[in-house]
Amino acid sequence: MTMLALQLVCLLATGLASAFQDAGHRWNPPRSGDDRGAVVFLHGMGDTSSGWASLDHMLPSMCPRLSTDKIEYIFPQAPVTGITLNGYELVPAWFDLFDWPIDSTSRDDVIGQLNAVCLLEDIVKSLEEERGIPASRVVVGGFAQGAAVAMLASFFRRERKDQPFAGCVCLSGWLPNSWNFPVNEYVAEMTPLLWAHGAYDNKVLFHQQALGVQRLEKEGIDVTTKTYPCAHESYKLQEINDMAEFVDNVLFPKVPQQVATAEFVASVKYLFDQNTDQYNL
Repeated sequence: MTMLALQLVCLLATGLASAFQDAGHRWNPPRSGDDRGAVVFLHGMGDTSSGWASLDHMLPSMCPRLSTDKIEYIFPQAPVTGITLNGYELVPAWFDLFDWPIDSTSRDDVIGQLNAVCLLEDIVKSLEEERGIPASRVVVGGFAQGAAVAMLASFFRRERKDQPFAGCVCLSGWLPNSWNFPVNEYVAEMTPLLWAHGAYDNKVLFHQQALGVQRLEKEGIDVTTKTYPCAHESYKLQEINDMAEFVDNVLFPKVPQQVATAEFVASVKYLFDQNTDQYNL
């Protein structure tokens, strides 16, 4: 029995890794380089690209796998444009605004929103062409206007032939009313959404979260909602921590326990089946 036990220990110690590689119905760990990814985050109206640039060290401080040696952080700058609502005052903005606060009756600058979506898609395309990071390893997100653009790019402009994004983050944003066509089923399945909103938001009204989430969940999108006791501003560390956990989970998904157990058992069985004659067990 002692010799048999020793043989079993040696067998498991030397062969289990190869069993996971060779056996059918197994979980394959990421290949070298597959853990690279990117976060593209769009600021809100009147802000600049530096307004959220601290995310590149705040997110890794909460989830170390999001460090800059693995994850690229991109903070695009919105063009300066005249805002109708403010008497055509020139400010950095992704698209025009006509009504304030943002609610279910707000009019949309569809052309401006479409241009912003195309700009974001160009950034994602350049990540793949220049950095080798595919869309499936990119999380897009934004604050307020930036969040609206990120959701439109994620769910309404991705065709079946394109890779869906890894995930989308909406902080205090809204889903523009004019974009009512269906979400591609493949995109809905592959791109989860985090929607965080302040309960006392008087700029993008709080009920925009419930309305947008209802629309997206009907399309089959997996939506995680977070609500904070604040107005339009970010809820500081709690909101950033929730974002970090979401991004970490979509870029580095955990293997479900039942799947890991089943694959472990299958691999051990395969190992024994392949080596029974060799070890005379």
